[in-house]
Amino acid sequence: MGKPLPEEGPRISGGRPRYQVGDTVRVNCTSGRSKPAANLKWMINGEPADPKFLIPQKKIVTGREGLETTILGLEFVVKHKHFRRGDMKLKCVASIESVYSRSNEESVEGERPQRASVLESRGTVAPAGSRADRVQVRKNLYK
Repeated sequence: MGKPLPEEGPRISGGRPRYQVGDTVRVNCTSGRSKPAANLKWMINGEPADPKFLIPQKKIVTGREGLETTILGLEFVVKHKHFRRGDMKLKCVASIESVYSRSNEESVEGERPQRASVLESRGTVAPAGSRADRVQVRKNLYK
């Protein structure tokens, strides 16, 4: 019997669908169970993540077979350079020696600045409690 390889690719957790400059990204990558443990690495827009952004790997051993799960965190403050055409791609790659390599990638959007006139015109269709509603209400109060 060969080495037990993960049944699924790495999972990315803790991320948000949208970030803006100044936000802190805090995400984890979790490998599937295997023996030996998978090695994980983070990529930001196809480039290896700066080592100072990495939260050291943890290995968790489970079950009678002693299968191992690896978790690697990534934490950094978003800067303009992290967005390519308004998007940022966070990718986690899991590998075991030369026999296994899988990855998972999430694409997140940057916050796009909106002009007040756009917010006011959208105020009647925006969900209740949104910023657009507040702008519309304020505009009406001063008439």
